[in-house]
Amino acid sequence: MQSFTLTDFGTAKLNIASIAVAGADRGDFAQTNNCGSALASGASCTINVAFTPTQAGSRTATLSISDNGSGSPQTVSLAGTGTVIQLSPVSLSFGNLKTGQSRTLATTLTNRGSAALGISRIIIAGTDYDEFHQSNNGGSSLGPGASCTISVTFRPTDFGLDSAYISISDTASGSPQQVSLSGSDFIRLR
Repeated sequence: MQSFTLTDFGTAKLNIASIAVAGADRGDFAQTNNCGSALASGASCTINVAFTPTQAGSRTATLSISDNGSGSPQTVSLAGTGTVIQLSPVSLSFGNLKTGQSRTLATTLTNRGSAALGISRIIIAGTDYDEFHQSNNGGSSLGPGASCTISVTFRPTDFGLDSAYISISDTASGSPQQVSLSGSDFIRLR
């Protein structure tokens, strides 16, 4: 999210007719503000713009502020790069194992976008996170069309059903991405 400050530097009240996002990719940008319909002389307000790309590649739009100030409308150019990722599969089921046994399955993370995908962290989270352990061959960035493998090992330590998920924090829309994990230990050793 990017924040902008609108300030009335004039000696009279600034009347604000509209604050909107315009342009071909306007649906990828959303604005919220606390400006109201007017600003007193010397007052400021904040306009926040969120970027949620609907497609891969370069996305542009314009923030337009229509008011009674000179040079209206005031505009700010907006730009971002959309990345699209694919996870396959989106869930890993390890089946039923005895306590002490283990099974390893993998999911593949692919960058389908035209820009590099930044990856800040990959972790196991959820109720039974400590029953699952991940390793991956990815780094902090995944180029366009590139893939990495996330391997998960399930090693149950107690009787019952276990569930967790892989959480992937990245620069793609909808981050963090998730892959569900499940397994169980309903076999008792005699």
